[in-house]
Amino acid sequence: MIRLFVICTMLMGSALCAAPALVLKDVEGHVRTPLRGTGKQPAVLFFITHDCPVANKFAPEIHRITTDFRGKAQFTLVYVDPDLTAKIIATHRKDFGYRKLTAIHDRQHQLVRATGAKVTPEVVVVDSAGKIVYRGRINNFYEDFGKPRRVITRHDLRDALKAVLAGRPVPQPQAKAIGCFIPKLK
Repeated sequence: MIRLFVICTMLMGSALCAAPALVLKDVEGHVRTPLRGTGKQPAVLFFITHDCPVANKFAPEIHRITTDFRGKAQFTLVYVDPDLTAKIIATHRKDFGYRKLTAIHDRQHQLVRATGAKVTPEVVVVDSAGKIVYRGRINNFYEDFGKPRRVITRHDLRDALKAVLAGRPVPQPQAKAIGCFIPKLK
């Protein structure tokens, strides 16, 4: 799987960049294939953790995107902190209004490794053919850690989703995400 990740990272945006078919259980015990969309829908993974202030600031935009693209994409929250408890995840989902979104606790970092995610929040879009077509920031709200912009000028995830849904290549397949580093496994 590591070899696939290296090839995928080098070819990001290329038709040769395939995501592995991982089967995982969500936090409610349902079996999911988060790197595969449903039918012609792309899969969108939001990598987050409960205590990252940057990721938590993006909650309203995550809600707007999941509402605007409802029925057009499959959305999954990926909690990356291996030490989280089910109670902490449930509280975070409740506090930030994420209860209706599928959530996976990626304790072993299977999704982190498969996609190359490095920070929270970071997003990955996988098209219906199983190709990673975008990885990076949601938008350019943060120009650097702790430095929000007054005006958002780039809507990277929205642009990627619009392109995928229109059958066009994603104009910018990568955009550096600013946020909290994903914790290393012990």
